[in-house]
Amino acid sequence: MILVLFSGLVTAPAAFAEAPVALRVQHFTIPPATGPITHVLVANLRDEPYTGTVRLELPDDWAWRPAEQAVSLAAHETKRVPFTIERAINLSANAYPVRATAVGAGQTVVREQTVVCASAPYGRPTIDGILDEWDDSLPVTFEKDGKNTIIRTLWNRRAFYLAVEVEEAAFTEGDAIQFALAPLNTVTGTSPEESAARYEFLITSDAACYMLMAPGMALSTATQARALDALETIDAEVVIIHENGTTYYECALPFSVMQDIRPSEGREFYFSVLVHDPDGTGIRDWGEAAGLSPDQRTPLAWRLWNDVQWGAQPPYDSKIEWGLCSSIH
Repeated sequence: MILVLFSGLVTAPAAFAEAPVALRVQHFTIPPATGPITHVLVANLRDEPYTGTVRLELPDDWAWRPAEQAVSLAAHETKRVPFTIERAINLSANAYPVRATAVGAGQTVVREQTVVCASAPYGRPTIDGILDEWDDSLPVTFEKDGKNTIIRTLWNRRAFYLAVEVEEAAFTEGDAIQFALAPLNTVTGTSPEESAARYEFLITSDAACYMLMAPGMALSTATQARALDALETIDAEVVIIHENGTTYYECALPFSVMQDIRPSEGREFYFSVLVHDPDGTGIRDWGEAAGLSPDQRTPLAWRLWNDVQWGAQPPYDSKIEWGLCSSIH
């Protein structure tokens, strides 16, 4: 039996429930032409052990090894299965079709994705809402309801830089960008009594930046909507411009407000973005576009604010692989 668990970036919940394992190819955190190790996440969905093989297929003309890997999982265990990229080509569109296949328990499970290089090259842009200094960034593009969102990041020893282009007909008061960074290997707790391990920020339509969460805060606060006028604006530079059907958010965030994330080449961490477009597409979630599985939705991963509500389902987890690299060249 062959199950195509996911196709592209669209989940198939019924197939997910029937498959013995779930697959997800992690995004690159350095440009693929530099020869990184990439990983396939394999999650055992069963109440019993799983033994099988995992194969990864990358774009044409690339070379990688091994062709396949054996994997053994305890009940409900997840492992990262590594594959070494020996030859690759960087694409300006920063979109790479991949295919992962797991064979075991009498079934073949296939996961098709488009992955990106999720990384911030070194740079020092001027925060003016004009993105002509972002040519060396790696654009991460995703679509919802026919509208594109493009995420760009840069960094230097002083600051982490974020630019988000939001295709939308109008820029209104409720529009905002919510984003989170967390140290590598931290996890989002499952109980409100646990502590947060992330730095979470909000850029509002008045070009203010607020810190919503910091490591050590109780996760219970994530589900308690907080008025922004009770929060202090952090030391960030923000400019927002809307023109020709696109809103451009540009922000410089000092690393001094995120002391658990040290700026250095090759640094890996977790990062994600929510775009709030209440008069258009609603919430646009990088976690969904990045291919997280349906069971990775959690109300503890993002903080509510003002009158924002998640609706029938909360967003996906905010901890998705990202990195700092020296250059795209």
